[in-house]
Amino acid sequence: MRFWVQFSDKANSSFSVDQPNAFLTGNAIARREKMGIPITEEDIPVSTDYINQVLDLGEIYYLHESKWFNSISILVPDSALMLQVSALPFVVSTRQVKQLKTSPVPEAMHQRSNETIVPSEYGESLRQIEMLNGLPLHALGYQGEGMNIGVLDAGFRFVNILPVFENARSEFRIAGLNDFVDLDLNVDGHSNHGTYVLSTMAGYAEGELIGTAPNASYFLFRTEDSDSEFIIEEDNWVAGIERCDFLGMDLVNSSLGYSTFDNPEQNHSYADMDGETTRISIAARIASRKGMIVVTSAGNSGASAWKYITAPGDAKEIITVGAVDAEEKHAAFSSFGPSFDGRVKPDVMAMGAAATFASLDSTFIQGNGTSFASPILCGMTACLWQAHPNKSNTEIMDAVKQSAHLYTAPNDSMGYGIPNFWTAHLLLREADTSNDSELTLYPNPTSGNVRFELEVSDSDEPRNVRVYDASGRIVYDQCFEVLEDQVLGELQLPSDLTPGTYFVEVSGVVSRLLFLKE
Repeated sequence: MRFWVQFSDKANSSFSVDQPNAFLTGNAIARREKMGIPITEEDIPVSTDYINQVLDLGEIYYLHESKWFNSISILVPDSALMLQVSALPFVVSTRQVKQLKTSPVPEAMHQRSNETIVPSEYGESLRQIEMLNGLPLHALGYQGEGMNIGVLDAGFRFVNILPVFENARSEFRIAGLNDFVDLDLNVDGHSNHGTYVLSTMAGYAEGELIGTAPNASYFLFRTEDSDSEFIIEEDNWVAGIERCDFLGMDLVNSSLGYSTFDNPEQNHSYADMDGETTRISIAARIASRKGMIVVTSAGNSGASAWKYITAPGDAKEIITVGAVDAEEKHAAFSSFGPSFDGRVKPDVMAMGAAATFASLDSTFIQGNGTSFASPILCGMTACLWQAHPNKSNTEIMDAVKQSAHLYTAPNDSMGYGIPNFWTAHLLLREADTSNDSELTLYPNPTSGNVRFELEVSDSDEPRNVRVYDASGRIVYDQCFEVLEDQVLGELQLPSDLTPGTYFVEVSGVVSRLLFLKE
């Protein structure tokens, strides 16, 4: 169940209206100054101290906050805990805002169960996110809030009226900004393709489809002319991604690819797929160097004479996504790598065969194409970055690739393989560990039991020590006492443990463990 919790004030805040740069962007401050709107306590974030006191009461998960209403939204599996929340002296009122059909509690890092999450509200789209192990991030509240995604496509017919986008429209999270083909502001027509693509990220229809980033904000750009194929569309794309940079997009999805054109003189060759030749691929790399994550489809040429990835899929420093089916096998149509200069391409894979998306008649259907694999992956990447906002685009992309199941043995059809976003989350958590809170594991690698040591200073309460496999499943969970500011002991690993990489977590500190059979 989800609840709205209203606070009485913003006491103990580290922010002040006299220093607005600490909590407002330059654009937000400039807008207020231009319109004569004063900066008040309403602009100050919710008290972190109050939020922590609520979360410390038990199995309570933070979803998001509203500084204007001085409130937070929380997920509480056991509603009896709300009696304790209501009793806090700074809580004015609480209100239930949603009762979920199934428990959304993830196999998460804190207070998690070993039960598999199969939320019915995802409908037929469940497999798309389940394959990427993205359900735990969603259940923790990482659903794209605060992330801005630019979508470069061929048109977005009926996005302004389809019910699947109602949540995004009502919250003003979809902006139809530019048509770089006809040079106007209308992107609602022309093609269905962008509508289908957008629904796999932004869509929300309970019981039918939930996109991979349903709470992100989307800016729509038409760069592709679906009535013809000329190289000017690559120039349109360059203009579009530059606009994404200007508007401050975090990520860009491009379910487009170019190799041959109506005018054969404009055709690319495989030799052009080196990341250094086509304007569109060069621009994609520049965008990455400006701090954005560019996600693009690998192309649907796998069964054709061309066979290879298409531009900008050959670009360096981006994520190129190929397609797999529900059984996690390479889809025959999905383009192959490598890039002409021998780099791993595609980078990763996502579901693109029989993927679920929203149709123009308000039904939900399945279709094939790396055009679906790319946005499904892009949306989950946005959720991961939301969970780790202090990481750079490069660090996020690296974690996605390192989490993939073929990372140590990539190939030309699957690249690094299918990412595991819970593993990527743990990898980034591990990287957050500071030198003064290092979790020591030895021996590592191990073929048996493992000793651990961690210095702690915040309290002497016992600590849970958990070991996770690569899918996020707990394989070991035990409580240890704190002695002289240290928690230490021996992990007696299960005898049926299979060889592979595991993650050990103590007091929020994560470290990798390599287990090898003798």
